Amino acid sequence: MKKMSDNLQAEEVLLKGAAAAPGIAVGKASLYRQRRPRIYGQNITDDQVGHQLERFEKALDVAREELDSLRADQDHEDASDLLQTQIQMLGDPDLHSRIENEIKNNNKAADAAIDKVFEDYLNVMKRQEGVLKERSVDISDVRDRLIQIVNNEDGKPRFEPGTILVAHNLSPREVIEFSENNIAGIIMDKGGTTSHAAILARAMQIPAIVGVKDASETIGADELLILDGVEGSIVVNPSTTTRKKYDERISRVAEEHSREQALCEKKSETADGHPFVLRANVEFQEELNFVDIYQAEGIGLLRTESMYLHQSSFRDEEKQCDFYRTVLKATHPHPVTVRLFDAGGDKFFDLGQEEQNPFLGWRGIRMLLDQRPLLEQQLKAILKSAGTYPGRTRILVPMVTTLDEVEIINKTVKKLQNQLKENNCKVDEDIEVGLMVEVPNVAVQAEDFARKTDFLSIGTNDLTQYLLAVDRGNERISNLYDQRHPAVWRLIQMVAEAGKRTGTPVSVCGELSSDPVAACCLLGMGINELSMTPALLPKVKQALCSHTLKEMDQLVSEVLKCTTTAEVDSLFSNF
Repeated sequence: MKKMSDNLQAEEVLLKGAAAAPGIAVGKASLYRQRRPRIYGQNITDDQVGHQLERFEKALDVAREELDSLRADQDHEDASDLLQTQIQMLGDPDLHSRIENEIKNNNKAADAAIDKVFEDYLNVMKRQEGVLKERSVDISDVRDRLIQIVNNEDGKPRFEPGTILVAHNLSPREVIEFSENNIAGIIMDKGGTTSHAAILARAMQIPAIVGVKDASETIGADELLILDGVEGSIVVNPSTTTRKKYDERISRVAEEHSREQALCEKKSETADGHPFVLRANVEFQEELNFVDIYQAEGIGLLRTESMYLHQSSFRDEEKQCDFYRTVLKATHPHPVTVRLFDAGGDKFFDLGQEEQNPFLGWRGIRMLLDQRPLLEQQLKAILKSAGTYPGRTRILVPMVTTLDEVEIINKTVKKLQNQLKENNCKVDEDIEVGLMVEVPNVAVQAEDFARKTDFLSIGTNDLTQYLLAVDRGNERISNLYDQRHPAVWRLIQMVAEAGKRTGTPVSVCGELSSDPVAACCLLGMGINELSMTPALLPKVKQALCSHTLKEMDQLVSEVLKCTTTAEVDSLFSNF
């Protein structure tokens, strides 16, 4: 593939991706080529089996020592947890057994045996979606490092400080290792904003863009780059004019930050005095600082999947309590809405969980009702922490489809509350249990569901995906995915009206709420509680404070008449 640097005169090129970690970085490109390690051995004789087993065991020890050392130097809890997950992977007895079997019974050399067994796992993981699919990079990383150690290869590149790292994909270990070179930014061909690399980049405050198709193939070494981690754009070989524009923008960012701080302190009400509430979507402890900086009124969506997937101590109920209490303490006196695990598959190396269509499969409440010990453990941890901070915790149930699921959850919560009280634990008797509205049938039956629950929270990301039958992670049809689609607005309106009729609070925690004009439309529908990424809160607040409720009502009236997304876009552009 032709590189941009192959041009006789370097031209300015704009690339787009998904903004994974905010910030603007300017620097030369450092390319990182991830290559599958070479497999030197294949079949061995019986008298070589013992030696190959020793090579494998030694590689495990060396890899574990490397990860232990890296983990010991980490200040970031997320990074430490991700490394611990890889350490646990090395100790997985099923993994050991399978590799030893390949060596002893199939006469494979150690490197070939490792490669064979990991490939089996990866073939399963690659057919998954979302967070689980993204974990395949973690498995590949462990495989490659083991094979490198077996074959006495170093495999540790170095980068010049201040450069922007361009890679096809990165594992958590690589992000942590490379950050020690003081890189200015990260660009990846692959990965989503929920990938481990993106999570770590945010935690380490390294500007990052992911999902930039063929970036590692088209960007040349040492080419000058401007990485815009807010817009998700990269300028390769920026012209003098562009550089000047970004220099000015970097100055403006500092000024905007001051203005945003002033805006955050402003009262949350429309231009004609109607109050609204803006809360934060949060997943990690490191993000709590941003809740405070942007003065969000609590957390409208506390995701818990990362605890389930990353933390080795997660099955320790008290460790879970510690996390919830930390969040509640940091956000005092505001409420925190804890979403139950929204993941599928109950463990990492479980080959039995393969599904043809995971998005429509065993996930969210469907998985939790099959995994009662996991569900009850999480609920007990939430209920115990809520007892310490009464009146501030709400439980949010994901992927609900039937009223039966709601009744089971409500009964389970009551049962666990009684058990805790019998054990002299404080509980919040009035803890609220709400539902994610993300499956279209729940929106259509919103009034029925609202009568069975304390609140409804619309997840516009999945609701859009299911309503339009578009896999939002599928690049071939991503143009069909648009949360501004007229059908999405009509469905949201149905939920808002059901909330009014039943007196059930309705909020929105999907990406749509962080679109400033969409936020005005939601407020016009009567949904006055919105939750979003904390850094996006000031722009939404600015829009809501600048318009009257009457103007927002009029916007809703016009939007509901639209028949195409283009018409909605046009209305929004002129609002």
